[in-house]
Amino acid sequence: MAPSAVFYSSACAPLIDRISAHLESVGTTFEWQAFASLFDTPVASTALVAEADLGEREYPLLGARRVVVIAAEWSIKKTADWMAVGAFSCIADDEAERIASELLVLQSSVVADTTPQGDDILQAVIDAIPAPIFFKDDRHIYRGCNAAFSEFIGLPTDEVIGSSVYDVAPKELAERYYRADCELQERGGTQRYEAPVRYADGSHRDIEFYKAVFFRSDGRKGGQVGVMLDVTERNRLVRRLERSSRTDHLTGTGNRREFEAVAFRELRRHKRENRSLCLMCLDIDHFKQINDSYGHAVGDQALQFMVNCCRSQLREYDRLFRVGGEEFYILLPNTDVEDAYSAAQRLCDFLRGRSFVTHGAEIRMTVSIGVVALTGYATLDQALELADQALYRAKREGRNRVYLATETVEPVGTGGCSK
Repeated sequence: MAPSAVFYSSACAPLIDRISAHLESVGTTFEWQAFASLFDTPVASTALVAEADLGEREYPLLGARRVVVIAAEWSIKKTADWMAVGAFSCIADDEAERIASELLVLQSSVVADTTPQGDDILQAVIDAIPAPIFFKDDRHIYRGCNAAFSEFIGLPTDEVIGSSVYDVAPKELAERYYRADCELQERGGTQRYEAPVRYADGSHRDIEFYKAVFFRSDGRKGGQVGVMLDVTERNRLVRRLERSSRTDHLTGTGNRREFEAVAFRELRRHKRENRSLCLMCLDIDHFKQINDSYGHAVGDQALQFMVNCCRSQLREYDRLFRVGGEEFYILLPNTDVEDAYSAAQRLCDFLRGRSFVTHGAEIRMTVSIGVVALTGYATLDQALELADQALYRAKREGRNRVYLATETVEPVGTGGCSK
């Protein structure tokens, strides 16, 4: 029979010859395997770990392995402390014979199975539940699960049981699960949270965890039980509905709700970074005449045509919003008011020279534009009110022109779109 494997950390290396000598004196040998981290050892393995080699990040793994901690300065309290976090025992580093004896015990004894045993019918019942179910002991070691959990994790049940979460999940996800487990175990009661999970097939799903602490017959906390609900499709639908609620369905631009969310966020950022943020308030001239003369279907085409024209002239990071029937806002990040005014003039000139043909008729449009520096005012509402005033000043002055918003809404230029 091949000798049993015992893993050991680097600081334990000087002890191995002495331990081996004691074991050989009673006719026992082990296969010794060095490791750099407890993460490199398999579940349920036996390991000698020098206290100095054991980092706190490895504590969650202790209960899933038979770890003998080797201490430079030993005490009964230290043994109790290490066993409380999952170690099998703690022995002083000058007691090689005692360490050898402990390894003999681990090899020959049947380690008590701490898994709570239920009737076969109970296991059959939870296996029939399609949602993954699991339970862990008070050291966060898996002690049971159903078939759905085994399928989700991609491991047979007997490999899940006795493992820590670090043994069955990617490290970055395992750390999140472990923190949640510790919080629940400390607080007691129930816990509900959502987290990404990687399935056995490599896909990532959004999972809602429902967990609760359970108690032993003597009143002590026994561990926790959890059920996992796949909410990926629900979240996808929620995001789709959220996008839909913020989008103008005719033109594909953001709507007023989306504008307010983006504008408030960008305004805070630009003020914090001391950058300029400007806005064009744009209205299609005589749009009602298009609807009255050609019908609303052509009016819809006109709106879509105007949006396409605007997009062709805007930068990649400029944002276009339809906030009314024929009224649009264009948000210009990192743009001072002079550049925003020039961009509005160019857009005004560009649209005046464009047309589209429908039902044998050539449709031309012009726009009136008000421009405001959002970062120049105390509130967004104040800036928007002045931009509206500038826009309607442009319409009163003959349309097809740009006005710059100021406290008195004075025009920067006269006639058309030029200064």
